[in-house]
Amino acid sequence: MSTVYKTKEEVYTQAKKILNKSLREFVPADSIEDIEDVIEKYRGRKKGLLGDLIEVYLFDKEPDNVSEADFNIAGVELKTNPIKEHPTKKYISKERLVFSMIDYEKIVEEVWETSSFLKKNQILLLMFYLFLSTVSIIDYEFKFIKLLDLLKDISSDDVLQIKRDWEFIVKKIKRGEAHLLSEGDTYYLGACTKAQNSSVVRGQPGSDIKAKPRAFSLKQQYLNYLIQKDLLGNDLEAESILNKNLSKDRGPRTIEEVFGEKFRPFINKTDTEILKLLNTTLGKEPKNYKRLLVNKMLGVSSNKVEELEKANVVLKVITLESSGSLTESISFPAFDYRDIVGQVWDDDDDEKMSDLHTLLETNKFLFVIFQKIDSSDDIVLKKTMFWNFPMNDIEEAHRVWEKTKECIVSGHYLELPKITDSPVIHVRPHGKDASDTMLTPQGTQEVKRCFWLNAKYIQKAIGKL
Repeated sequence: MSTVYKTKEEVYTQAKKILNKSLREFVPADSIEDIEDVIEKYRGRKKGLLGDLIEVYLFDKEPDNVSEADFNIAGVELKTNPIKEHPTKKYISKERLVFSMIDYEKIVEEVWETSSFLKKNQILLLMFYLFLSTVSIIDYEFKFIKLLDLLKDISSDDVLQIKRDWEFIVKKIKRGEAHLLSEGDTYYLGACTKAQNSSVVRGQPGSDIKAKPRAFSLKQQYLNYLIQKDLLGNDLEAESILNKNLSKDRGPRTIEEVFGEKFRPFINKTDTEILKLLNTTLGKEPKNYKRLLVNKMLGVSSNKVEELEKANVVLKVITLESSGSLTESISFPAFDYRDIVGQVWDDDDDEKMSDLHTLLETNKFLFVIFQKIDSSDDIVLKKTMFWNFPMNDIEEAHRVWEKTKECIVSGHYLELPKITDSPVIHVRPHGKDASDTMLTPQGTQEVKRCFWLNAKYIQKAIGKL
């Protein structure tokens, strides 16, 4: 008979027994062989297996698939999540924190305050274990145990953002756009794919188009923020813009509201006017002058901004010509030729899925858009906007990626996709110079390259100023 836990404190007390230990110490000797057979059977394909074993052997509770929290009476949901060692931060999350599947048919009838998501996941028992590829899952050492109330233990700003993320996802499903969901749509709470490959789809309300199965998740960057701040007590390397010259009577704000308030006083002003308003001696000479100017507007002294870092938002300064045209494409990090040939475009395992697909699905951009002025060295701040890659264009990116992989496998590097080959994305060098190279699968050296979003594609995304 399963043990019944009546309070969250009882659950937490039991959980702490495994701190700095592994599950093996809690499994009877005569059960070890059977467990190892099960582990060998799944070979990492069942991600929830460790959590199931924890429930049985640490908590004396049989796993179930009900919609309530794992410890229903206590109102606690159990989540085991891997961390890995990091040279400067000590530990970081290995992956996002995945919740239950999104039921497209039922969720459109819900509201946040009484949602099935909150009912199941408001109070989380987070059990972080150190992932090592060389050991069995029953030998993972548990490093941190934490009870987290999603409505009480994080800032009111973050609570509001998670709520808005949930509402954005639900609104998209209501519009019959579940097939267009992307993790890049939102900031902290994402809708991640949960299927072995793109052939697995399900129905959705309001549309005949089948959609990928998805689950709610706390994004990896936000989870890392919680680990560094709450578990390790580390000072964050990034600066926060909250409470820096914002309205003193403000209530909770979303990320878009906070940045909107910071930039609003400077829209349609020249950089010279902005410098005067900021009363700064910043000169226009530095190569990174425009980014330094943006930092001054935000009230930070470095490029690392906490609200952007923990939401996986990349700030990009864009400069339009006086005519309004954009000539510069947007680059991603240089890719490793040998890594690409071992990846697949779409896979439930993040370590196998294409880096480009991951970037396009999860990244969000903050575009800060300036425009040049004829017969002047001044530029005007025309617009700021948050943007993520639309899933309408994902198949075109997929096609370019497959062509890139094919060229690398065959060693035809001069045939890599050019800007004229796609309206969306292309490949071109991204090294310091011709001597900045990388090893290829053929054992030769090739100049570093990366994927670039086409300038005309980004200009279309920016829209009218």
